[in-house]
Amino acid sequence: MKNKLKKFLIPILFFALWLIGSLNIVLSGNRIDDYLIRHDPEYIFKYPFEGVIFSWLIFSVYFITQALSFLLSFNRKHPTLYFIVCSVIVTGQFFIAYLTSMHAPPYWGAYLINTIFLFLFQLFVLPALLHKKKSS
Repeated sequence: MKNKLKKFLIPILFFALWLIGSLNIVLSGNRIDDYLIRHDPEYIFKYPFEGVIFSWLIFSVYFITQALSFLLSFNRKHPTLYFIVCSVIVTGQFFIAYLTSMHAPPYWGAYLINTIFLFLFQLFVLPALLHKKKSS
């Protein structure tokens, strides 16, 4: 039982991170940004479906890559290459979010915050979880 739980710990953790990050992006799309709003009394706020879906899809690329690597056992066959590819993806996402964040709508700010946490998770938490002690 314990081995089965340990086997699925990282995919469950990735699913939880993806779900929390996706909900953060979707709910941030509901906020009205004072910079982008027109202060007319007739102005009706429309939920930005296209922008939220676009930022959600960019955020999901990392998790799709992780899921494919777990399904195809790529992470067990080539652990170093797996870590490098995932690190390059999350670093690229971080730079895209950082370079496009000036005067961005709130959902893009949520994407930036999610990507910062994902970047820190990839570089600090994931290696500690994947580290296997070698018996001498």
